[in-house]
Amino acid sequence: MKFFISLLLAALWLVGCDSNQAQTNTLELVIPKSYTIHKSPESLTIDGVADEASWELAQWTDPFIDIEGDTNRSPYFDTQVKMLWDEEYLYFFAEMEEEHVWGDITDRDAVIFYNNDFEIFIKPNQFQPYYAEFEVNALGTLWDLFLARPYRRNGPVLDHWDLNGTEIGIDVDGTLNDPSDIDESWSVEMAIPIKPVTAIDRGAQFGAGSMWRINFSRVQWQHQIVNGSYEKKTDDDGNRLPENNWVWTQQSAVDMHRPEHWGYLYFAESPDEEIQKDKLVNEYQLLFQLYRNQLDWKNTNGTFTDDIKDLGGPDFSVNEQPVSASVHLTKLGFELSVINSENTSLTINQDGYIVKSP
Repeated sequence: MKFFISLLLAALWLVGCDSNQAQTNTLELVIPKSYTIHKSPESLTIDGVADEASWELAQWTDPFIDIEGDTNRSPYFDTQVKMLWDEEYLYFFAEMEEEHVWGDITDRDAVIFYNNDFEIFIKPNQFQPYYAEFEVNALGTLWDLFLARPYRRNGPVLDHWDLNGTEIGIDVDGTLNDPSDIDESWSVEMAIPIKPVTAIDRGAQFGAGSMWRINFSRVQWQHQIVNGSYEKKTDDDGNRLPENNWVWTQQSAVDMHRPEHWGYLYFAESPDEEIQKDKLVNEYQLLFQLYRNQLDWKNTNGTFTDDIKDLGGPDFSVNEQPVSASVHLTKLGFELSVINSENTSLTINQDGYIVKSP
């Protein structure tokens, strides 16, 4: 879903602007997708096969798309995910169409995306910068890591953070590491302990009525078969061709580490439960658009700006509702705020900590 946010500049600060005309710019923002995750009433066997009744009731996500949302690079294999939860685990089932299922990384916490893989990004509290990442290949090899901040703010990243108790099941419809035939698909079923994941973000909760942020990525390499083995394709100069990145909800950049673009995960007890969805999705996306503008400003000019006009503000119309923005510098960086017509504000600092008021 896309919303068009008009930037209404109340002060005519643009050079050469006619003083009798308001300058109006239009900013196109993408609102992330959402998924309602229902509680499983039964225990699940993590074997890569979603044959329990609870899985039958769980809804599929939309098919994966190109990470940037580019329809000219639509995935050539289908990928979809289902989710469930209970008091002990978050459950995931991903089904990936694939003609050649292969993998060769066997060490935990190795860089799994050098193989074709499936990745989960989880952020229990959208007002805190912390999040977790899980990557798994067709051998069931896991890389789980904790990030205190996105890479754009220099981490730190704990890539040897191990969430013990994570269960993984792999099922291959075809053969594994056999180039002589054509496969149909491979599936990943995962059970991730829910309480430790919840604890990475202060103030986060799980259970009916809670909302988390989440996205999925499928890394897909182009390969060739050489002497009966799989090899990644290269260009004429011998350089490895870049991987394909397919996701559930678009990131608008080749960068999974923009959590503001991840989807909304709403917890429910049952499929017929009414869900109260986040009412500030537009303000949140506007806040991060200005936040990224501020980071870009520093990359170009060497310092943060305290003039909201440099970032595209101060006055906006969001779905015909007025929203204003402001920025000021602090000893550690900056604080950037947006406030809507109901006097609800979101304020973010340089490291991604957000305060909502009231």
